[in-house]
Amino acid sequence: MATPPALVPLPVFLAAFLLFVGTPALARSSSCPEGWQISPDQNKCFMYISNSLSWDRSEALCHNNSGHLAALSSVQELNFVKSLCGSTSGCWVGGHHYNTSTGTGWKWSDDSSVWNDTVLRGLLHANCSDAGCGVATSNDLCTLVTNSRASFTQKRCSESHGLICMMNHVDRCYHNHCHKEYLIALIAVSGFILATTLAVVVWLLVYRRNKKRRRSREALGASAAALVAPQWKVFTSEELRSITKNFSEGNRLPGNAKTGGTYSGILPDGSKVAIKRLKRSSLQRKRDFYSEIRRVAKLYHPNLVAVKGCCYDHGDRFIVYEFVANGPLDVWLHHIPRGGRSLDWAMRMRAATTLAQGIAFLHDKVKPQVVHRDIRASNVLLDEEFGSHLMGVGLSKFVPWEVMHERTVKAASYGYLAPEFIYRNELTTKSDVYSFGVLLLEIISGRRPAQSVESVGWQTIFEWATPLVQSHRYLDLLDPLIQDLPDVGVVQKVVDLVYSCTQHVPTVRPRMSHVVHQLQQLELKSAASEQQLRSGTSTSATSPMLPLEVRTPR
Repeated sequence: MATPPALVPLPVFLAAFLLFVGTPALARSSSCPEGWQISPDQNKCFMYISNSLSWDRSEALCHNNSGHLAALSSVQELNFVKSLCGSTSGCWVGGHHYNTSTGTGWKWSDDSSVWNDTVLRGLLHANCSDAGCGVATSNDLCTLVTNSRASFTQKRCSESHGLICMMNHVDRCYHNHCHKEYLIALIAVSGFILATTLAVVVWLLVYRRNKKRRRSREALGASAAALVAPQWKVFTSEELRSITKNFSEGNRLPGNAKTGGTYSGILPDGSKVAIKRLKRSSLQRKRDFYSEIRRVAKLYHPNLVAVKGCCYDHGDRFIVYEFVANGPLDVWLHHIPRGGRSLDWAMRMRAATTLAQGIAFLHDKVKPQVVHRDIRASNVLLDEEFGSHLMGVGLSKFVPWEVMHERTVKAASYGYLAPEFIYRNELTTKSDVYSFGVLLLEIISGRRPAQSVESVGWQTIFEWATPLVQSHRYLDLLDPLIQDLPDVGVVQKVVDLVYSCTQHVPTVRPRMSHVVHQLQQLELKSAASEQQLRSGTSTSATSPMLPLEVRTPR
């Protein structure tokens, strides 16, 4: 952002103006310092000091008081100084003799004040009573002011008398000694400069931050144009009965019947949908149900199961979802019929990566963040290209508490739930990261998060996997149904990501956006390794079944 050209110099300009105009005005309008008296013309300050000193020491004492011995430039100042002098013998002022090439001269000690020479010379000659003061070649004569008829008297500079000090009133600083009023003005102006500069800096920072946020929102809006939820519809119960053949058993899809069951159907436009029938509820009104559906329908992402519509009919509630062709991931991992098609390594990596993208969308792109809380294999559907579609987003508002509690207990026993949720009931986005880490290990190994083993009993997936990881037997972690074995380095990276996601301390777990990036990199590396293997390895070099024969039975 370009800074406006007149914005930053403004405080400096104001400060300079105040210093130039305000401070001298303050100096002129204020009185002399304590102990000093102002002259009749308001231009000078005078002070009488009774200490009996020589002329040189008197001049030094005046310097210490931020002034000098009085330099008089008019008869009015002379009379004013005579009235101040409290010594009967007179008071030192700044006049003194000095040597010149033609003899001796006379001047004031400040080297700037000017007296009418004719009057002064007459005063000096008329009032010089000391025999020594008439010696023309002597420069040891200094000027004394008395209250007698003789206004000026010349005395030897070594004599001791009282003194009259003077400072210019318009210039309150002399020999680096500034007076209190000038310091106050300087501090005030400096404070004004600092406050104004800070205000401008804060304004610029806030302006830049708001502009950055605005640009970020605009960029997000442009990039999320493809994520706009399609129009959702309110169906009638007659329409749903028609497309599901009156909710026939032939149209029932695999799933938990305790929540009401899920049925397939075909809309009049030919698109296939899945209709989830919820348990009857007298507690949720029609308006509240539609409001929740509207909120959930807005959470549209290619890797989330999209809401197509809903229906509310006298307490009967239905949610219409898009139909995902290849069904639950759980079936592909654990219920493959003998001789049926299984997931190869590339399919599993694609399923994991696209699932991570859907979860990252809920965590990073939705405000406020959405915690899914029920990430497991049976809640992930696979499309024709084996991309993942996450189910159950926002479903907790529609499922009875008893069913959700039962699901939570099962998820805990199956090993999906994060420890902080089990023991402290703390639920955050990091809890979803933990569940994804468990599911990722399930995807590559083909084992359930917890299952019964004859020789061991009930065993979690990590109790099984950790000894293999510690002995670096990474290929033994893979599902025996995987024929195209990946590079061992890729498997190790995936396992490292699993253990990173399932750290016991939630704050140590990565963000899902980081998980997506890691999986995408591993997908590319796997594809490159596979291409290299296909182009550089003969079919007789190795047997793909060999690693399966040496694995420990599970």
